[in-house]
Amino acid sequence: MFKCEDKMFEFDMLVESVKVTIKNVAQLMEKINDNIGIAEMIRIEDYLTLQNLRCIEKLYSKLGVDDIVDAMRKNPLGTSPFILRELEQEYKKLTRYRCDKNKNWVDVYKKNYRKSLGWPPNRNCQDIKNSS
Repeated sequence: MFKCEDKMFEFDMLVESVKVTIKNVAQLMEKINDNIGIAEMIRIEDYLTLQNLRCIEKLYSKLGVDDIVDAMRKNPLGTSPFILRELEQEYKKLTRYRCDKNKNWVDVYKKNYRKSLGWPPNRNCQDIKNSS
């Protein structure tokens, strides 16, 4: 049950990381679209945190691209739309996966609930009520 909770927590953190990265990349794109003339002067570090950059690197390392963050630094106008689209697809995939896994996690909780309370497995609820 503890392993299940750990996996749920790690997965929720991953989903939230992707969600925040999408928000920050969208803000960066808004700034670029508002001032296209200064797109080359924009520093992506002003809009994206280190965690956001790691999230992008993880996503693109799965796709086989290693230097996506460098490409984004050099050309934020050209790369941001593609990165945003990939992040949104990854977010949709993760949320669907979470819905599927929630069914499994509920089963794990149902099977292990009584064990987690530290009670002997052969006692039923009536015995517990009588003993209190």
